[in-house]
Amino acid sequence: MAKKKSKKSTTKTKRVRRRTWDPVQVAEQYAPNVATAVGLDVLGLSEDQYVELLRDVLVSLIGDRVTKPKPETLVNAIKRNEKKVMPVVAAKLLEMIPEGKLTAEQLDFVMSYIGPLVIPFAQRLYREAKRLGADPSPLQAAWEEAWRLRGEPGPVGYCPKCGFRSVAPDGSCMVCGAVLDDEELRGAVEFDSKFKAFLEEASCSELKEALAKGSLYAGHASLHTAPKSKWDVEVLLRRADREALREALRLRCS
Repeated sequence: MAKKKSKKSTTKTKRVRRRTWDPVQVAEQYAPNVATAVGLDVLGLSEDQYVELLRDVLVSLIGDRVTKPKPETLVNAIKRNEKKVMPVVAAKLLEMIPEGKLTAEQLDFVMSYIGPLVIPFAQRLYREAKRLGADPSPLQAAWEEAWRLRGEPGPVGYCPKCGFRSVAPDGSCMVCGAVLDDEELRGAVEFDSKFKAFLEEASCSELKEALAKGSLYAGHASLHTAPKSKWDVEVLLRRADREALREALRLRCS
């Protein structure tokens, strides 16, 4: 009986393509020209500074590609993803340039593009704007948007000094650094209108608790006898407030 011929394996081993170039070196090589192509030459930096500014961004855009990209490929990637990339570039510029050394052009760039990354830089940017005679109000929209993207309401009150919604629980402003007095604090958190609603809507036990504690916590929409979020601001009650509480207790709870 004839033996069957064994079939030879036809499976071919796939060749794995490996990168033969260093993405960091490519990023550093391309950075100055890419900076010019996307309009960053207005920042007036040295070639080495442009390398520092864009190195990490370009490496991230290169990703794990095997084929070495052309400079225009990275330029187009930055332009397509401007809303994501430019805030990172603006934040990097602030890390590179010491406070007090930003030029007017650099500040204008940062204020235009910092966007959702503004929160940790807001106080410095406000000081820089004052130093350079620039209007800091364009930062307000970025400030509000940044809190929205964080998924939390953020500070309760509007600072009477700078106009930002930036009153911290300790009564200081997170942007301009002002420390609000009692009258300013009450106005910032709209205490009077919220207190009127509290007198009408609070339970008898809440009215008694507020009177006993001598303070109330202002949230975004109402007053509470205890903080309901880390942003609630404690407001000490005045004599007139305590008298109003006693009257509410007499009328509603006797």
